[in-house]
Amino acid sequence: MDGHTTQEDSGWTALRWLRAARVIHPFPVGLNVAATAALAGIAVDGVPAAADLARLTVAMFCVQAAIGASNDYWDRDLDAITKPYKPIVRGLIEPKVALLLAAVLAIVAGALTATFGPLSVAVGACGLLAGVGYNVRLKRSVLSALPFMVALPALPFWVWVSLDQFANELWWLLLFGPLVGLAVHLSNTAPDLEQDRQAGVRGLAHVLGLERTLAIAWGSFAAALVLAVALGLHLDYDWPLFLAGAGVAAALLVVAIGAYALRRSEDALQLGFGLIGIATAVLAGGWLTASPLG
Repeated sequence: MDGHTTQEDSGWTALRWLRAARVIHPFPVGLNVAATAALAGIAVDGVPAAADLARLTVAMFCVQAAIGASNDYWDRDLDAITKPYKPIVRGLIEPKVALLLAAVLAIVAGALTATFGPLSVAVGACGLLAGVGYNVRLKRSVLSALPFMVALPALPFWVWVSLDQFANELWWLLLFGPLVGLAVHLSNTAPDLEQDRQAGVRGLAHVLGLERTLAIAWGSFAAALVLAVALGLHLDYDWPLFLAGAGVAAALLVVAIGAYALRRSEDALQLGFGLIGIATAVLAGGWLTASPLG
């Protein structure tokens, strides 16, 4: 009887830890780690050195996990109303523990990034500060899209700088990368718009309203696609490779728009965000691979 009880207690403890671990937001952490590994391969046109890849991916894990934990800390009052399943709200982890975890992860990320040099630290800090700034203040202001517009193009900059592969062509990302960041932010906010508004959140999407939010999100992504294509008039693209990626990204955008047109629901908005996220990865990967950077 005692042995059976001990096993049950151990199982419950393990499950509790797994639920508490959601404070780092495992899904976006995993996506960003995978994106970092893929970008590293594009940057060196092959397989990066194992030590470099390990430091990059672990540093990215720590950065994104720190952003996730700080998000749950600063949003705990809002989550109590809109997302009661979150670990802090459920009492699975103390708020101060989540904040301490975020701080420790940020320090570890900084230490790992420092092994690539001061420029890598500076670029990496832009991404970290953008995420933390969003959590602390900007999420609730009309500047809520700014962190996404900074962090998205900052990622490839960080990878290329860290691997000593920087090229001037990267600056062209600043022409369309922020537009994609704007589209990702607005499409991400759209499904929770009404709940957030009732809880007192007043970000850019909440000021715009749903219809204008979607129009700007889709229009921004379409504009980014057009600009990426137009850059081919200046840069030496591998056109078949680029057009394959751009074509898939455009198709995903059309599906996102069509899904909402057919059924104006929260599920359609969630699907649209997922499709925009995939389209972003495809467009970025296609452009970086097909441009002289690849």
